[in-house]
Amino acid sequence: MADRPPKEEYVEKLFTSIAPRYDLLNSLLSFNRHKYWRAFSVRQCRLSPSDRALDVAAGTLDFAVELSKAVGPSGEVVAVDFCRPMLELGRQKIERQGIANISAIEGNAEHLPVPSDSFRAATIGFALRNVADVERTIAEMARAVEPGGRVVCLELARPQGPVFKHIYNLYFNRVLPFIGGLISRSHESYAYLPASLRSFYTREELTRVMKKVGLADIEVHDLTGGIVAVHIGTKK
Repeated sequence: MADRPPKEEYVEKLFTSIAPRYDLLNSLLSFNRHKYWRAFSVRQCRLSPSDRALDVAAGTLDFAVELSKAVGPSGEVVAVDFCRPMLELGRQKIERQGIANISAIEGNAEHLPVPSDSFRAATIGFALRNVADVERTIAEMARAVEPGGRVVCLELARPQGPVFKHIYNLYFNRVLPFIGGLISRSHESYAYLPASLRSFYTREELTRVMKKVGLADIEVHDLTGGIVAVHIGTKK
């Protein structure tokens, strides 16, 4: 499609190249903390059994699997991603685990192929930095949730303590790209990671975007010394 934004094409190509080693590298490079971050984020969704949840830019479906536990066998999770190789790996994962309440569909975060007001919560994990239009993506998530439902964004952030910030920046900008590139055999992909964070919104800027699209009662939770942040908004 010739009219796709250049960033969208670049990100799809990037994630296609690292898809086979994506889960392994997530665990290695986060020291396995990504599981805790997702579990915390799912708790913020305040889901009950039989609810419906939406995961946007779902990748290999780790977030969707966590959501599926919260809604139970009688609930439903819809996982949307535009990168087919990532989704295929996710589908294989849920098939191996015998998870039947996740539907994985191809789609764009900025034009979600789901009806309005139809989910109790919508999540996005480590993907807002990768979309072409952050405001449009969050607006689409807000459209998809029912009134009173929650939009939960889990994303990398900049740690604020001076000592930890210095140590983390050394790891994030030097060590992580080297290890990620070595294992994935795609040095460009893991050089992109710190670059994408440097140009991403601050906590305050993302809060303003969420308010602008109509979300209320915004909460921000820093995790693991502030290297990730969870933004939560409620649909009026």
